[in-house]
Amino acid sequence: MRFSFFSNDVDFQGELFYIQSEHSLLYRPQNTNVNAGILFGYYTELGVIIETNEIVNIAGLSPKDNWIKKTLNIPRAKKGSLYVHFDKPLEKGASIECDRYCDVCYDEKAQYICIGDYDTEDSDDCVEFANNMVAVLRQGKLVAVWAKIREVAEYLKL
Repeated sequence: MRFSFFSNDVDFQGELFYIQSEHSLLYRPQNTNVNAGILFGYYTELGVIIETNEIVNIAGLSPKDNWIKKTLNIPRAKKGSLYVHFDKPLEKGASIECDRYCDVCYDEKAQYICIGDYDTEDSDDCVEFANNMVAVLRQGKLVAVWAKIREVAEYLKL
């Protein structure tokens, strides 16, 4: 699986919530076109639209007890569209694993999480693919997803 992006000046709408009672991440408003997922970090999934291979959000289980508290340097990113190129076609409803066992770091002051490698390199491509969500690509591989979260106690018609 390979990742790429296309820079464009899109105006993103939406917000990533961390629902404490469910230990989960939920992006609202939900994109109803998401029909597949890529596991990246415990049971967190990148939402994929199969017809275009575009990644549009993240969601899923991510227990805060497993997060590593750390002061993070949030990468500067270009706005754009994030794409995945599968080795073989993926069917609707499928979920494929990219890196389920990567760490999740959390900067409590900035309210950002980083799933994956928090050390960016000068040659990395950083693309904001949803509101306050940044993918870090290194030579076509996804190495990290950064996201600003808003913590809520429980799911209340977000």
